[in-house]
Amino acid sequence: MDMPKSKLTRRQFLERSAAAGAVSAIAMPAIARRAYADAKPITVGTMPGPRWEGALKASAAAYEAKTGTHINLVVNPFTEHYQRIATTLATDSSNFDVFVFDAALIGQSYGKLAPLNELMAADAAWQKYYLDGVPEVYRGSWSWDGVPYSVVHDANSMMAWWRTDIFAANNLPVPATFQVMLDNAKKLGAIKKDSGFMTTASRGAYLAVLYTGMMWAFGGKWWENDSPKAFGRVSKDSPPGAVLLDSPENVAAMTMLRDLVAAGNPGSLNAQEFENNAAFLNDTLYQQLTWSGLMELQNPKIDPNFHDKLTSRDFPLGGSNTDASKTGIKGGFGLAIPKASGQVKAAFDFCKFTVSAENASAFIGGGGQPANAMLLNEWSSKPGFQAFATIAKGIVSGHHQAQFPEGGQFYDVISNNVATVLTEGKNPAAACAQMKTDTEALLKRAGYI
Repeated sequence: MDMPKSKLTRRQFLERSAAAGAVSAIAMPAIARRAYADAKPITVGTMPGPRWEGALKASAAAYEAKTGTHINLVVNPFTEHYQRIATTLATDSSNFDVFVFDAALIGQSYGKLAPLNELMAADAAWQKYYLDGVPEVYRGSWSWDGVPYSVVHDANSMMAWWRTDIFAANNLPVPATFQVMLDNAKKLGAIKKDSGFMTTASRGAYLAVLYTGMMWAFGGKWWENDSPKAFGRVSKDSPPGAVLLDSPENVAAMTMLRDLVAAGNPGSLNAQEFENNAAFLNDTLYQQLTWSGLMELQNPKIDPNFHDKLTSRDFPLGGSNTDASKTGIKGGFGLAIPKASGQVKAAFDFCKFTVSAENASAFIGGGGQPANAMLLNEWSSKPGFQAFATIAKGIVSGHHQAQFPEGGQFYDVISNNVATVLTEGKNPAAACAQMKTDTEALLKRAGYI
């Protein structure tokens, strides 16, 4: 993603940032160069892609240029990255100092991670900047019993996207509610086949996450004690209460998802975020319910034809829900430090720098999506970053991801039952009833009910 007021491509930006770091190291006094050479690198594990690797590579170059400390960035595909986290923590290995960390892992991992409360409190000015900027209802996902175990640096949320030129030409309203989105989908489909709706509904976690966001938008819950303060968690000490997946709100959400998919593009059922992007970029779709688009959709270099015609807003509301503070789904990552790292303090210093206002241009220029709402809103006024304002809303209003050890199995339960409606024609109410039964069985096996 381009830097504001700059014609550099992302690749050029990263190359020049890296070069700047090298030049700064060369320009250091001899004694500083010797200290730099002797210092132990900070090893950071991440996933590929501009949002993760790109943002951290640019941040690492800026940090090295400033401090002379080398950042060893280890990039692995998603599955292998998660495996490295598990192995490192299970064996108390000191091979990694920082991991890009999924909050879904916090419940089974926090005992092996360095608690960061004292390190945060040691820098009062930075702590205030961080706590004021990253909403507690979002960053709390990376805490346990009130103790933070990550510096939350990345944010995303599902949102509505549409082509403003097509909507204006056909007098279509903004998709602020699901009924409006469905009506738009039908009208757009009549103008051009399969152009009216697409979503990120690939089987597996994507479909379960999408359904959860819609359930929340319609005023539904997973279970009785499902609230923002629960952070998507359940345990023997914090039981779920009655499972509510067969509630009228859940049935309404399931019915709406069925109707939207039927009125829209069949590609939804296999779509991940990359496919959603391609559908906009190649002029196939005019309205979607997806994520940030990896910040490609409003980038004039990646989307020269439609970057100024695509806009976003927060996840629509459904049914009788009028509470805009409870809709959609959020997701993102933090920077966690293994307790076994031999240089926790140095690793934390890099994490602090990564999320700082000082580093915002490098982080965002590398492809990052910050978790600091102040940065998101500030940058949203710049060309190509309007979606940042939508993310700032979504990380507050969105439902949390499942954060308990059986969360993956729970998502399978949701996905499998939703799929029976979308692909087999099962009645939404019957599917919701079965989803409740399957969830109760899972929670009973886990000892939560």
